[in-house]
Amino acid sequence: MTHDSLRWEATLAAAGHRVTRQRSLILDAVCAGGGHTPLGEVYARVHRADPSIDRSTVYRALHLFVGLEIVVAADTGDGETYYEIKKARPHHHLVCRRCGQEREIDGAALRTMTDEVYRQHGFQVATDHLVLFGLCEACLRDRG
Repeated sequence: MTHDSLRWEATLAAAGHRVTRQRSLILDAVCAGGGHTPLGEVYARVHRADPSIDRSTVYRALHLFVGLEIVVAADTGDGETYYEIKKARPHHHLVCRRCGQEREIDGAALRTMTDEVYRQHGFQVATDHLVLFGLCEACLRDRG
């Protein structure tokens, strides 16, 4: 996924933030991960491109990008936060607690649930990136 089509510069400027070379390098590093990339990997890529950028700068930029919905963050249960460029369509992940397999599913798969939450509780779910944990089909079979 690439950030070039996101108009991220305009999003930053509209929110009153500067477009900087460091922020561009950080987004490039997220894109290079090709999906969920942990902070350590993002930082390592940025550090290779420019050793003067420290870890706290990377973290603050990622926090800003998540807040502006340029990047999404997810905790897949291993204690690490993973980052990826926001996709045009909402998507979610199924993560097997046994083997660690991860599978991406379309946002429509959870629409019935979110509609029901609204109907029963008057709460409109606004997440477009959710991680669901359980057991994959293979691990269910192996469990017997």
